[in-house]
Amino acid sequence: MSKAPRKYGQMLISVLVVISAVVAGGWLYVNKGGVEEVLVVAQPIPAGHPITEDDVRNSNDPLLESRSVSGIEGGIPVSEVDEIFGKRTTVALLPGQVLTEDALTSELLPQEGKRLIAVNLPAGRVPVTLAPGSVVDAIAVPQEGQSGDPKALEDPAVISAGATVYDSKQSEDGTVVVTLLISEVDASTVAAYGAVGQLTLLQAPITEGDPADSAPQDDAGGQG
Repeated sequence: MSKAPRKYGQMLISVLVVISAVVAGGWLYVNKGGVEEVLVVAQPIPAGHPITEDDVRNSNDPLLESRSVSGIEGGIPVSEVDEIFGKRTTVALLPGQVLTEDALTSELLPQEGKRLIAVNLPAGRVPVTLAPGSVVDAIAVPQEGQSGDPKALEDPAVISAGATVYDSKQSEDGTVVVTLLISEVDASTVAAYGAVGQLTLLQAPITEGDPADSAPQDDAGGQG
């Protein structure tokens, strides 16, 4: 008498398992459409960088790579990569970010209200971690070899805050030429201080998981 109910119970469990598998498979099939191959940033890209085929295809260490993601709005599909060549980044981008249309422009930098300037600094006044996309504050300091005013050293003037590094290259003489994307309000002052050797760069912190912190800031900066 007890064998029949047990047999039916086992059959019921088997049927439920099969139904669950079918439902799960159907859900995965329906939702797989949300996964898309898009372009993702593989290396830091500075604001104003022109995207070329070398950044994607013709390099052993590309700046952009393809990745399957879901739930990302505005991501550029890999199939549309040809359409981004020749465009420039509007903000600095960090590895792991999905490339979106908002991050690209056909217009040239600097944008309205911004300037690109180059300053030649001793290596000791440029952080070793400085790279395209880094955010820096420009600080007024004495020339090399000069002691300076003790009061000014205790509270050095911030000439500009929130400038973005566009490029950084070391010269043969050991100095570093840093190109900055900077507010037009501060550009001439920073360039002048750099020309007379009274400038140093202080790298701003980046909040982990918040790539927007590395983008060019709207602050005009403060001249002390």
